[in-house]
Amino acid sequence: MVSFVCNYCQATLKKPKLDQHAQRCYNATFSCIDCNTDFVGDAYRQHTACMTEEQKYKNKMAAKNTKKPAAIAASAAPKSTVDQLKEKQSQATSDVAPTETATKKRKHEKSDESATSAKEEKKSKDKSAKGQAVSGWDDSALPATPAGALTSAITFVCENEPGVAFADLKKKCVKMVTKHPKCTFSKSDVKDEFAAAVLAALSEGNVTLTKC
Repeated sequence: MVSFVCNYCQATLKKPKLDQHAQRCYNATFSCIDCNTDFVGDAYRQHTACMTEEQKYKNKMAAKNTKKPAAIAASAAPKSTVDQLKEKQSQATSDVAPTETATKKRKHEKSDESATSAKEEKKSKDKSAKGQAVSGWDDSALPATPAGALTSAITFVCENEPGVAFADLKKKCVKMVTKHPKCTFSKSDVKDEFAAAVLAALSEGNVTLTKC
């Protein structure tokens, strides 16, 4: 309902009470509180609906409906420089972590590869050393024939074990040649050539044998 104010005594009145107030308040004129319209005489009686009230209602509804678009617009608004820098810093931190992890993983893999390579190299050296220990003489070269290899082995054994028995000499020399890292002869070929190798070693004069 429309409300009025008496311009003379400043009383606030509802429309049904305006006629009664006009009879009691001398020179009373009225103004609509909502639209601030002044009415002369009894012109206020025609003011049954204030457009401002309808406009206020519509404005309230419009404001209510625009809250969501306003919120959406705020979310879609350009980000501040500070926010952008924070996002970049956060992204850089998340990117660095996987990179560091990958680097550590590669270092670990390289370490494992180095360890494996070192083990294989050591194994190879041990095998070579074992071959040297079995052969008992320099394995940098081996004569090209079984007889030549046996002659070298016979000479070596006889120099280090003077008076070695013939049977022991044969076993040791055959084993030394066949176990040599660079040996390509069969055991049967080495055994067959042993007698010839002994004669060759005896002819050199550096071998002394004892019958078993």
